[in-house]
Amino acid sequence: MPGVEAPVLRVELIWDAGRPFENKKLQAGATADMLVEGTRHRSAGDLEGFFEQFGTALAQPDLMDTANLSLSTIIKHAGKVFPVMAEVIAEPAFDEASFRKFMKRRKQQLREGLSDNDTLAFRLITESVFGPDHPYGYNGYKENYAKLTLEDIRNFHKSHFHAGNATLYVAGHINREVEALLERTFGQLPTGPRAIAPTLPATPAQPQIIQVLRPRAQQTMIRRGRRGIHIGSEDYGGLVILETIFGGYFSSRLMKNIREEKGYTYGIDSELDTYRYDGSFGVSADVANETLGAVRHEIDIEIDKLLQHPVPTAELDMVRAYLAGSISMELDGPFGHGFRHRSALIKGYDPAALLRNLNDAIRDISPAEIQDLAQQYLSKGDDFEVILGGADLIEGAQKITATDQPLQLTAGII
Repeated sequence: MPGVEAPVLRVELIWDAGRPFENKKLQAGATADMLVEGTRHRSAGDLEGFFEQFGTALAQPDLMDTANLSLSTIIKHAGKVFPVMAEVIAEPAFDEASFRKFMKRRKQQLREGLSDNDTLAFRLITESVFGPDHPYGYNGYKENYAKLTLEDIRNFHKSHFHAGNATLYVAGHINREVEALLERTFGQLPTGPRAIAPTLPATPAQPQIIQVLRPRAQQTMIRRGRRGIHIGSEDYGGLVILETIFGGYFSSRLMKNIREEKGYTYGIDSELDTYRYDGSFGVSADVANETLGAVRHEIDIEIDKLLQHPVPTAELDMVRAYLAGSISMELDGPFGHGFRHRSALIKGYDPAALLRNLNDAIRDISPAEIQDLAQQYLSKGDDFEVILGGADLIEGAQKITATDQPLQLTAGII
């Protein structure tokens, strides 16, 4: 990578082997997790100790669309650590003992997650927005783990974790010696056909409000969301500006109104969450039980303002400056540019086109155009909402009991 003088390297294999590509729920994540549970020649403990002696470790970011395995090192150690990384990829143990340990650990995490309100709220809103059978919406439950077998993991590894279905991302000080080492190490991995993503299942048709009552809880969580946000859309740059104004930074409208002026919460924000095939626009806040109704009302007021009135020029200029500075910092140096390309590989977009889209929106978008986007993407009645905590049941909410079963809503499926 031009501009990198320090003798450091980051190597990452990116496979089209995330949730949209699996044949059975949990298959993709389980295969990726078990990849580092030992090889045919080394135990998991041996692997950890080996990489520790060189001041590094294998990393696996938690992603939806891809499976990733990365390693950062200095060049003088690359000849030692890269071959063992390739061994992890090509020769995982995938033995019964490791599988049993993995299943035991995952089931314990499931029990803990179902007892944690924040985790439970996240699970419920993702299931609500995308549906309990969609790769972006489903969560792990006992029934899914009971159906998952070691053979499922072995088969998914064979069909997806090979060089023909991977992209090798390298950032750092790259010279001819490094290129030759990469070819000797990763160029010899087994290959095969590129994976084809299956047709994604239908998503819920009718948004609604669901509420989990926790009478002993001192607070109540609000999670709102809607799908249909795509990072490759021409609207994306404008949506970044709209979301920033609404709740995307410390001076946003939600923060000023609900936190600073009303004092209803320590924090409330909105978020654009994008994947390769879809995305969501959401709001999250933790509030006192007695202020639940007031906070929901104020969120609606801020949405109405964006629908009914153009954003004042001074406010828009402040957001322009904030986003321009954020993007400049993000792209500072070769590693910043590299991570933009990495994101493009994972989410499947053109990084140059996206940057132009963002820059054009920051420079040229008008208040009227922001209002148009608000009317398209923040229209009333399109939000799914999860309320969890000690507040009383609100009018219009579907009361559910949080159990270890997928969400079953009365809404239809399209």
